Amino acid sequence: MERRTGLSKNSIFLILLLAAIWVILRESLTFMTVVAGIVVGGCCVFLTRRFIPLNKTDKVSLFRLVIYLFFLFGQIYIGGIATIRLILFGSNAEIVEIKTKIRNSLLQTVLVNSITLVPGSIALDLSDDTITVLWLMRKTDEPPDIEKADAVLKGKLERMLLKAECG
Repeated sequence: MERRTGLSKNSIFLILLLAAIWVILRESLTFMTVVAGIVVGGCCVFLTRRFIPLNKTDKVSLFRLVIYLFFLFGQIYIGGIATIRLILFGSNAEIVEIKTKIRNSLLQTVLVNSITLVPGSIALDLSDDTITVLWLMRKTDEPPDIEKADAVLKGKLERMLLKAECG
């Protein structure tokens, strides 16, 4: 197993992000608090890279994942409003299989968990590039439209995660 000695851009970004979270939680913007945040963040990144194999994160933009987190919060609220309408005016629960273009297994896992976090859908399985989802949809007698399910369940989420996929 190959060990890296230098810090990658993702590691530096992660250390600074953890330091910022440290400063926010400490509610103090002093020199010592910032230094302590950088030291604690650095230790966390070092220990994580040392004991947990995170080679899947090498081809992922952590900056884009942070942006994705805020985007996901908005999608959760939008999905909640749509789910309320479905519950009030009638709905069917259908199981659908959708394909993903994401190749990185870490980002596939993020997508599957995001689908579950958005109200009205629960991801049941991820196999290769196929996601099985239990989807709450408008009540009809017709079978579910896979293209519509694809767009509604993962469309915007997948596009944002594809931007975070490097290489």
